[in-house]
Amino acid sequence: MSKYFNKTILLFCGAMLVLACSKETSFELGLGLANPSTGTLKDSSGNCQSFSVNGSYVVDSTLTDSNYIVVTATITKGGTYKIYSDTANGYWFKDSSYVLNAGAQTFKLKGYGKPILPLKSVFTIYYNTSYCLVSVTATGTPSSGGGSTVTSPSGDYFPTTAGSNWTYYDLTGDSLTVACSNFTATIASKTYKVFTSNQGDTSIYRKDSLQGEYYTYGTFAGDSRLIEYKFLDDKVASNSFWETDTLTTSTFLGIPSVYKIRFTIDAKNTQYTINGNALDSVIKVKQEVLGQVSPGLFTILPTGTSYAYYAKKVGLVWLDFPNYTPAEALKIKRWTIF
Repeated sequence: MSKYFNKTILLFCGAMLVLACSKETSFELGLGLANPSTGTLKDSSGNCQSFSVNGSYVVDSTLTDSNYIVVTATITKGGTYKIYSDTANGYWFKDSSYVLNAGAQTFKLKGYGKPILPLKSVFTIYYNTSYCLVSVTATGTPSSGGGSTVTSPSGDYFPTTAGSNWTYYDLTGDSLTVACSNFTATIASKTYKVFTSNQGDTSIYRKDSLQGEYYTYGTFAGDSRLIEYKFLDDKVASNSFWETDTLTTSTFLGIPSVYKIRFTIDAKNTQYTINGNALDSVIKVKQEVLGQVSPGLFTILPTGTSYAYYAKKVGLVWLDFPNYTPAEALKIKRWTIF
């Protein structure tokens, strides 16, 4: 299903994200333990030592003291320690204190946050320079229903409130669920909200609500560069358009192809019924691929034209690729907005 998001504005890029988080500071005093311990998660053969995952992990349920991972580490010198995981699907694990004795010991990493989507997540556990992988599976389903607009701004066409989630179906009946996490990514002094899908993809978005402009950061249609581009502008009139920078990709026998993407407001304040959901105040955005035929001269490539539909207080509700063979589409089924 993520193929659709590689073709249009919801690009789930594999870029490294700089997650914004608070810095943890601790002071361990006495017995000379203010110095950091040394050790490793690996055994003498270089293999990860034992891990055990405890507790139930349920979508939308905050982790408690019963949610933890027990890890084994070999301590070579006592002192302060911090053993922790990265963040995946809205939750993470960590433990920090001090250890007195050398040797193989177990540590209990408490869980924090709450799962966003029902999927298996692979966490990287870190201690000193060593790291190991452990998988945790969350169960359940995101909140269902026709959607709620508890705190979403009345003029918002692409909500980025934490916990908001959307489920889509394609023409074959396959589904895709996307959720907005409570994490951010900071790139070039700009802050983006992090979105994840039940297929393990990640994407980032930011918006200027006063200007009505919405941006994403990633690669586009095979281009190797990571760029920011605007995919929606809810303040401009119908027939207004904007374009990305010129992009380059290798498409045939290594020959580079030069192109750019044009976004046009095709219609505003329209009404649609999608999978039984009556939607109004919808903006239709036409996305066209313009190929360079000679230096400075571009022409529209018909097969590259697609349409994205955004409903006020809901977000993306329909992606349509009518010129593909066979035709492809992705339509919203349910959503919850916080």
